[in-house]
Amino acid sequence: MLSYLFWTAVSFFSGSVMYSYLIPKVFFKKDITSLSKDGNPGCGNVFSCIGIPCGTVCLLLELAKGAVPVWLALRYLSPDNIMFAGVMAAPVLGHAFSPMLRRKGGKAIAVTFGALIGLCPHSLLLFVLAASLVIFSTAIRITPHNIRVITSYAAMMIGSFFVEQKASVLTGAAIITAIVIYRHIDDYIHREKNTYGVYLFSFRLFGHEADTARLSHSGKT
Repeated sequence: MLSYLFWTAVSFFSGSVMYSYLIPKVFFKKDITSLSKDGNPGCGNVFSCIGIPCGTVCLLLELAKGAVPVWLALRYLSPDNIMFAGVMAAPVLGHAFSPMLRRKGGKAIAVTFGALIGLCPHSLLLFVLAASLVIFSTAIRITPHNIRVITSYAAMMIGSFFVEQKASVLTGAAIITAIVIYRHIDDYIHREKNTYGVYLFSFRLFGHEADTARLSHSGKT
């Protein structure tokens, strides 16, 4: 038990290091949370606000901080033990609620991929999540990005029951899904306008738009 708790703590600490906030701050003297529209300290905003080279470095580090602790833990722990779920989900939890930023962390997409990369070849969840994001970004395109991610993670969780047998990995996937969905719902409801659309390639199937500021003022939200 102590070994699982130790590696869970290591994974959480690794995930809580906010490279996409630190690197622009240290090397470019820029606060990515102030520059970006959504205030998210993630590598996506580094790409758009700082540039491709810095964004690439941050992306690789965000992937690594999820992959490395999970991969190392597998050298010493069994993924069949239910406590491995904590090791698997801890980097995502650390990133989403980072003590470094007073629990105001990122949306945890890159670090999720990192944690799932660390699980290979013990699990196929990496490919299920990647396929879900591709499908809901192309064939059945969902907007905005928040709703697309929520749908993709929900689809990954459903798909995991068909490709995964380990209760620990299923539990870890459920925790990760809950964290990421929470972060994206929180961001979505604080948008100035709540909009969504569903497209079959370029053909719009249905959608909705609501001025959340107006609804909030009227007491409806």
